[in-house]
Amino acid sequence: MTKKSILLVEDDEVIRTMVKDYLEREYHVIETSRYAEAVKKLADHIDLALIDYALPDHDGFELARAIRQTKPHLPIIMMTAYSTETMVLKALRVGITDYIKKPMKLTYLMKRVSELLKGPSGEFDFESEHAGNRKEFIMDSVGWYIEENYMEDFSLDKLANKLGINKFNLCRSFKERFGQGFISYLNNIRVKNAAELLKKPNLNITEIAYAVGYKSFTQFERAFKKTYGIAPREYRKHRSNPSYN
Repeated sequence: MTKKSILLVEDDEVIRTMVKDYLEREYHVIETSRYAEAVKKLADHIDLALIDYALPDHDGFELARAIRQTKPHLPIIMMTAYSTETMVLKALRVGITDYIKKPMKLTYLMKRVSELLKGPSGEFDFESEHAGNRKEFIMDSVGWYIEENYMEDFSLDKLANKLGINKFNLCRSFKERFGQGFISYLNNIRVKNAAELLKKPNLNITEIAYAVGYKSFTQFERAFKKTYGIAPREYRKHRSNPSYN
């Protein structure tokens, strides 16, 4: 049986050799330390890319973008010593499939690689034995992504497609993590941001509705009333005049 191929891009020779030797127990590993050479190797048959964030000529995000242009469905694992909210959000946006913080156990890395290569589609299984950390990463990313992009026209379907996850698994996990469904969570973020904008008397209420992502004023007003118990106009009057009844 032909072994699956992994593209390993890591500039630290010690780490690269250690990871390569370990993964070659199960897989064929193509290694490099440079962005330009990695891009060239994309012409070969690759089943998964394992890339370091800090490369000498480019960062891992740039390499991930290049991979997505030629191999849009290839699983990508990023290895990094950094794990800030900004980096995780960026990883999600450029299409990183998984995110492993250094230092890492090689047994753990092997399990993550195996999980992503499992099955014909490579789709992540939320219910698998080793799903916990990946699931946590996804739900953190989804929460941050919504907070950053609540004004955009997106849906649970679009998020599921972006992440390569079954929509129904994502829906169930979303409720488990945030205590409410996707639509309710999105509406709460939108109306809370709208409430802040309503404090500015120079902004038109209908414009605020569209600015926070609603397609109609009626839809916005309904969601706002559900959260605050009063209409946006009444809320603005209360904010500008506390004695207003």
